[in-house]
Amino acid sequence: MLKRIAYETDYQHRCLRLGWSFLRKNFIHCNLQVTYRCDFKCQICDFWKTDHSPAEELTLENIRLIGEKLRRLGTMIVSLGGGEPLIREDLYRIVGAIRNAGHFPILITNGWNVNESVAKDILRAGLQEISVSVDYADPAKHDAMRGRPGAWERSIRALELLRKHRPDSRQRIHMISVLMKDNLDEIEPMIRLSRELGVTYMLNLYSTGRGAKESRQPDGQVTARLLDLKKKYPEFVTLTSYIERFDHAIAHGGIGDCQGGTLFLNIGSRGEVSRCIDTLDESVGNILTDDIREIAGKLERLRFKRPCGECWTSCRGFAECMYLPPRLRQFKEFCASVRGV
Repeated sequence: MLKRIAYETDYQHRCLRLGWSFLRKNFIHCNLQVTYRCDFKCQICDFWKTDHSPAEELTLENIRLIGEKLRRLGTMIVSLGGGEPLIREDLYRIVGAIRNAGHFPILITNGWNVNESVAKDILRAGLQEISVSVDYADPAKHDAMRGRPGAWERSIRALELLRKHRPDSRQRIHMISVLMKDNLDEIEPMIRLSRELGVTYMLNLYSTGRGAKESRQPDGQVTARLLDLKKKYPEFVTLTSYIERFDHAIAHGGIGDCQGGTLFLNIGSRGEVSRCIDTLDESVGNILTDDIREIAGKLERLRFKRPCGECWTSCRGFAECMYLPPRLRQFKEFCASVRGV
């Protein structure tokens, strides 16, 4: 009973700090790349094309220091990324370190490495949200895109295990898809599959931001169709304001006035800080050795010196949409997604 009371008190305290951070327009969100290694060969990514050594990755002590420094910025949501984050066998310890520093740790995974033990460990360590990538309702299409036979089946199994083992229903389990020109017709079947699995569904617009990749963005307008699906399915929890801007982003190659460097930031696998994962070559310092306030100042100046608007990915969409009108709608939708299913 005492453990449960302590857990609930801490959870509510973090929720209050999250609300305060939103009100103050702090660096609400951080993408923290815990590894660039990956066990897939996805056509929409290029990290796997280069060899990466585990020796070059952040240690657990590094993670603890980063958690402390991010807290000073008011950052509440820390997305553990890669590469494939679950390649790291100590990921549950990383989750715990971020959680103990007062943040909400989240991550996106291809699902391949999720088994009973991994699902239990990362959720009990305090993972607030995990999204498993599923880009097609057709298993063969998904496997071809992800470059590994059996990928679709393992991702569905991962969702089942995570749903089964979460100790708190507020720990969000999502199926997540990258919207591309050849999978629009498969979005509704995937939402239905999410419902069957007892999880929620999210959507991310494809970006060509990093590397030399062919454009896979949808042709023509998609917003109206997606908004109809959102009205139809409560499991489709992507923010309305994010979806509303898809047509503009597709037509113009992104959404202008990116807030990267003021509302969110990126930390690479060695501690280097940039506005986002697509601007790794514009590092303004290293969070392990440099003063966090000086880093924040450099990020803000860089944002105005080199304005960007070349994508509309969900990592920036979430942070920015919370400040778009009607704000009450965004708040209600966010709270609904936190409650989960």
